[in-house]
Amino acid sequence: MSVASRTLYQPFQCLICQSRFTRHENLKRHALLHTRSHDEPQLPCSFCSATFSRPDLRNRHMKRKHPEHEVRRVKKRTQREGSARQWSDDSGKDSVSPADSHDGLFQQAEDNQHLQSDWREEQSQSISDLLQQAMEEPRIDRIGQDVMDLQTLLDGRPSFKPPGSRDDHGSPEFTPFNVEHEDWTPSPVQISTGCALFFAHVSNFVPFLHKPTFDANKAPLHLLLSMLSLAYQYGSDPDTISPDSGVLSARCFHRARTVLTTQSTIDTDPIATVQSYILLQIASMMYLSSESHHTLQLHSTSISLARSSGLMQPTPIEPSTSTSLQTLWHAFVTAESHKRTLFALHQIDALWYQFLSVPRSVSHLEVKHDLPCPGELWAADSAEQWAHGQLIRGQTQSVQYADAVRQFLSQDTLENTPSFDPYGAINITQFLISSAREISGWSTMTGMLSIDRFGALRSSLEALHPFICPSPSASIPQDALCAATWQTAMLELQIWSPAHTSGIIQTSISSLLEHSTSTHLSPSPAILCEEITAQAIKPHIGWFLTYLDTTVQVNGEAPWVAVYAYKAFLIAWQLVRGGVEGAMGVVNVSDGDVQGAVDWAKMVFGRRRKWEVGRLIMRCLDRIGADMV
Repeated sequence: MSVASRTLYQPFQCLICQSRFTRHENLKRHALLHTRSHDEPQLPCSFCSATFSRPDLRNRHMKRKHPEHEVRRVKKRTQREGSARQWSDDSGKDSVSPADSHDGLFQQAEDNQHLQSDWREEQSQSISDLLQQAMEEPRIDRIGQDVMDLQTLLDGRPSFKPPGSRDDHGSPEFTPFNVEHEDWTPSPVQISTGCALFFAHVSNFVPFLHKPTFDANKAPLHLLLSMLSLAYQYGSDPDTISPDSGVLSARCFHRARTVLTTQSTIDTDPIATVQSYILLQIASMMYLSSESHHTLQLHSTSISLARSSGLMQPTPIEPSTSTSLQTLWHAFVTAESHKRTLFALHQIDALWYQFLSVPRSVSHLEVKHDLPCPGELWAADSAEQWAHGQLIRGQTQSVQYADAVRQFLSQDTLENTPSFDPYGAINITQFLISSAREISGWSTMTGMLSIDRFGALRSSLEALHPFICPSPSASIPQDALCAATWQTAMLELQIWSPAHTSGIIQTSISSLLEHSTSTHLSPSPAILCEEITAQAIKPHIGWFLTYLDTTVQVNGEAPWVAVYAYKAFLIAWQLVRGGVEGAMGVVNVSDGDVQGAVDWAKMVFGRRRKWEVGRLIMRCLDRIGADMV
């Protein structure tokens, strides 16, 4: 069967693993394999300790493990059915069976038509069923079977802990909820409150949703749920008296994944679908550590969708004959949202490369868009305000991302570079960081150092600084992302990442922080404390220390800024240990006061304890403190 014929014959496709199905109910059943929680109520076996989430899996287990009991059970069921059939024949001989009625014949014909295709689907689902069975049957019952190797792999996955209580480290755990309850949607109050929280605390570091024109009543459900999964990390659930919104945040996350998997959203609004995947990646990696194993899968799916839907290409601009200012404004917002969504995807791709050393999936050359427009145009509250901003700017043409990279590398025409949102400059910075990592990897492998290439990257970053950091310091969390990215790039250029040069690939922020020693995140003191190196990095370390010290209210801070800052603190701590003069003097930590440095770090990162990233960092600081005793 051709691909086109198979697509028409099996129109329902899983967006996670691309399996196709003839019936929607088969897709929904399959989708639960990707979203089911290990803590859900289970169906127990009557003869052993095995539990199952589906009756058919329990029946299969009974046939394989307890055949003697299964035979007796089938006999009893046959006897009951025989008695019921005899009673029906005696008491209703004149009745018409469904198969003899017109509806029954139609149903029978439809069942026969789908019989062969359903058999094929069941065969194709056998691997998925084995996966589910491997997770649910007790391990002792499978010794000697082929699924033993599969179980060994599955045992390494993080277990799901739905939200509510707190674990031994003070991290919020979860109270069980039924993710299979497909009819659940947030209440109107939860949606309105969550959208307000999102635009107040989240949208500044993923600025692709336009607050003045955003209508929650028209937004796709999966996008609303993805927004709320982040928003309720910053506020309480209005429908409960509990101040902890971990339950609602996680519930929205799982419901969004289910909706994306079971509903055909690609053809209706692919950009909104990619936006949902971006938000879910951030939620799973930075806020819901028990769900971080989903992140790279979500990332891969979002990139495939972005390519197939044309997101990599700019929106075609057609001459408009409309005289409506409102229409022109909305057209601008649509095109700008398209552009900013791709830049967000590009940044997230670079972020996983920076933190986890996972190879990049998006090429810089794929980005064909202009840099984002200045922030004041994007933030305009009305068509009139937007038009006024356009008039003030005049007819200045924007610059394409690839051209901007070339300009900053050559530094020939920077004075003619039109203004753009610093959010777009993050992408240029990420390109330069990636280039520095490529050089460091090449130098590590060959033992040779290309000074000229490092010099060019440094000059480019210095030329970019006025565009990405227009103010001398950014002590406001909402403004810190651009500056923190640039400062991190300068550190990356000066001192190579040991995790990267050692080939350490992680799968989550938890594994990056908790399962590694501090030496994996910062070089050894012998390298750092060399006078030339220490003097070169101290201004950039000082920026992070000052930011941490002066920023008391941290709502609105991009969660990965805390990871940037923690890596900078580790370098500062190594300098203090090495006796470098003035290593943490900007925050009044005396030279050589190692314990004082750790105590200061616990104070500033303790302000971020509300979120999972902050809790992970605090546990790392506790280990550092314990090692010094």
